[in-house]
Amino acid sequence: MKGFLHSIESMGLVDGPGIRTIFFLQGCPLRCAFCHNPDTLKRVGGQEVTPQRILEIASRYRSYYGEEGGVTLSGGEPLLQGEFVYKTLELLKQEGYNTCVDTSGFGNPMYYSKIFPLVDTLILDVKAFDRESFKNLTTIDGFDSYLKFINDLECYGFRGQIWIRHVMVPGYTDNEQSMNSLIDIIKPISHRVERIEILPYHTSGVKKYHELGIPYRLEGVKPMDKHKAKEFEVMANKLFATTLQEERKAKERKRQEQYKKLKDREMASDKEKTEMISNLRKLPLLSDVAEEDLADVLKEVILTNIKAGDYIFKTGDPPEYMYLIYKGQMKIYYNTIDGEEQIFYIYTDGDFVGGLNLLEKTPYEYIGQALTDCQVVAIPKSIFDKYFYDSPIFLRSVLSKSFERIRQAEELIQRLSTSNASMKTAGLLLKLVKRIGVETDDGIRLELSMNREELGNYSGLRRETITRKLGEFKELGYIELVGNKVIIIKDIEALEGYVL
Repeated sequence: MKGFLHSIESMGLVDGPGIRTIFFLQGCPLRCAFCHNPDTLKRVGGQEVTPQRILEIASRYRSYYGEEGGVTLSGGEPLLQGEFVYKTLELLKQEGYNTCVDTSGFGNPMYYSKIFPLVDTLILDVKAFDRESFKNLTTIDGFDSYLKFINDLECYGFRGQIWIRHVMVPGYTDNEQSMNSLIDIIKPISHRVERIEILPYHTSGVKKYHELGIPYRLEGVKPMDKHKAKEFEVMANKLFATTLQEERKAKERKRQEQYKKLKDREMASDKEKTEMISNLRKLPLLSDVAEEDLADVLKEVILTNIKAGDYIFKTGDPPEYMYLIYKGQMKIYYNTIDGEEQIFYIYTDGDFVGGLNLLEKTPYEYIGQALTDCQVVAIPKSIFDKYFYDSPIFLRSVLSKSFERIRQAEELIQRLSTSNASMKTAGLLLKLVKRIGVETDDGIRLELSMNREELGNYSGLRRETITRKLGEFKELGYIELVGNKVIIIKDIEALEGYVL
């Protein structure tokens, strides 16, 4: 595995925290008018290096890094050499280096989910603030792609801090409206932004253009006054601070609304709540709470009644609560691009959701909706942090549930990837047997909380198809249908034959 290296700065002080070794990689898909390193634009050229060689060079200067310093991969555009960057970061993190990537957000997305979990600091260049200006500045129509990159950063696994940089060109973005636009663009990642820098445009790279015979598109534009750029930097940071304050207030309002909604549906009886805790103490989830802490937990948790069809949480909801199903059933799903509903999980008594969201502080990605009338325990983040966060028993429960969901996801992928409707229907029935099946003299009884359309959404089939296949299985003697809500499995081996 080799990459193309343009140059090295051994004792960098501005491209990331502390003292750093900066590796400038070859290649960039953008053609920014103010680029001062046009010799880095070509993908190939410079020096061929391996990730091991990067590690060797970095190790020479490690004694200078201190607690904050480390290695920065810059460019060019480092993400263009996705595989090389991934392998290099992987080696660096194995050796305990602090890592930083300086990017404009244009590279090979295939490697993003491997790269970004390994990045401690992201230096993110914001080139322009609208589609036309972006195209004029960079020569590519990539503004929408850039916005998508920002919105998807956490989906790629990034959990570090972000430094925002903008090169200010006189007569272009040296105005208050541009600073407002800058803050608007970075709103999706505002909770990870650690600093905002306004870099004054300079002309130190113009000579390189003349030497390379490349036209310089900002010919005649004077350098940006450093003091003026600093004033705009102060303005941008003040606007950002105000935005953060407004976001916190909005988040608190939403939390209060969510709390009120849950409290309005709470069971009024303290006796019922005490009985609930007594029953839930048998579960690993609550077994580690000390007896003397139960009163505090009991006071803060909310036992709420959710009617069939009501939402428990929605996509994008902040991780303020985790939810435990006390009685009833709920479905976890999301809506596909074409408007179809794809069900991932069916949860019932004793199941919980949201523990991982609170641990990682990530919003809910899917929708939770009651299939039946439910009693749901809402455990607020404050109680979670105080009594569950450091509990080995609780963490094992979350880990176990995560592995269970991975298996369920794998089974779902297998069901959806098979082209045979019989296999999908049989797989669905076997899944329901594991979740809600009850042994009776007549067979395994499935008391359904889902209608035919929802069964189809869970199996990847249309309502008409699932209805037809259930009818066929009935004729074959595999199942018995009792109305629309009960299925009795008569021949489970025959169903297993479709999927095993």
